[in-house]
Amino acid sequence: MIQYMSPFISNLSTYTDPLRKLLHKNSEWQWTKSHEEAFHKIKNLVHKRVTLNYFNTEKPTTIEVDSSLVGMGAALIQEGRPIAFASKSMTEIESRYANIERELLAVVFALERFHTYVYGKHVTIFSDHKPLENIQYKNLAKAPPRLQRLLLRIQPYNTTIVHKPGKGMIFADYLSRVNPTPGEELELDAVIHQISISDEKYNALKEETAKDTELACLKSQIIVGWPDEAKEVPQAIKKYWSMRDYLSVENGLILKNSSIVIPESMQNLILEKIHEGHQGIEKCQLQARNSVLWIGITKDIHNKVKCCEICEQYSKSQVKQPLMQHEIPTQHTWMDKIFCSSQTTTAKCLL
Repeated sequence: MIQYMSPFISNLSTYTDPLRKLLHKNSEWQWTKSHEEAFHKIKNLVHKRVTLNYFNTEKPTTIEVDSSLVGMGAALIQEGRPIAFASKSMTEIESRYANIERELLAVVFALERFHTYVYGKHVTIFSDHKPLENIQYKNLAKAPPRLQRLLLRIQPYNTTIVHKPGKGMIFADYLSRVNPTPGEELELDAVIHQISISDEKYNALKEETAKDTELACLKSQIIVGWPDEAKEVPQAIKKYWSMRDYLSVENGLILKNSSIVIPESMQNLILEKIHEGHQGIEKCQLQARNSVLWIGITKDIHNKVKCCEICEQYSKSQVKQPLMQHEIPTQHTWMDKIFCSSQTTTAKCLL
């Protein structure tokens, strides 16, 4: 933070000299009164001399955003000088959001906080979370419900989200960890999809999800955030890499969009429920598509229907009867007769 603001503080190196000596390779770490005085002096310089600039509508505007497990921060910047700062602590619910959801929530928070400055004006938003660059261009209907609500709140603004490494985002990174103001829980804007489930089934799903080692690893990865490359993902959950932007954690369950990711111990039970009405393969897959999910569910439904004895027994009645063929050629013969009534010919009929 101090190094970033150094161009706007005169003689900063003089004040930081005692502290920099502590960082020398062979120096002994010993915090003394002189170090304490230098530290507080620098804090006062930042507080008093680094003033906010006036906003200029003609200059390009950028916003730096960042989030952590405890808060989110944003800085409105023009030509490298800060115009305004904002920070907000995470609620208990928000702290359990997936990493991509927390980062997008920080974008929403920044735009709504700086609405007076940025509404009707193009603004570039810098985030250290690379997936945000792609999620802003994806089909809204294919995003998870929570991301849909956040993306809808961004639509009134003319924005471009650009990835920027975290080490270059001094303001936002600092503000996301210093969050003096209490947060407020987000209100539900709309129900995108609703799954009917009893309390008993919900509790069972929640318990089995917690027991499943693979899903426990997946849940942790969703909350912490996905790495930039698939090779950095634990082997057990690499198969979820392609759907990483659509996964979220909600009340102990893992969701892909609106579908619940089912733990292995309950997959057979869910298959029985899906095929309870003994429908065909396509209808069973359609029924499962918007409610449940696991890797290989399409193949499992196919095998379940094919191996169902009841379906095998009654499906034969719907089979079309084969065309009956004669045993030997010319077993039956026939001919067509055409009678002519013309007066110009004596023929009575033509064969």
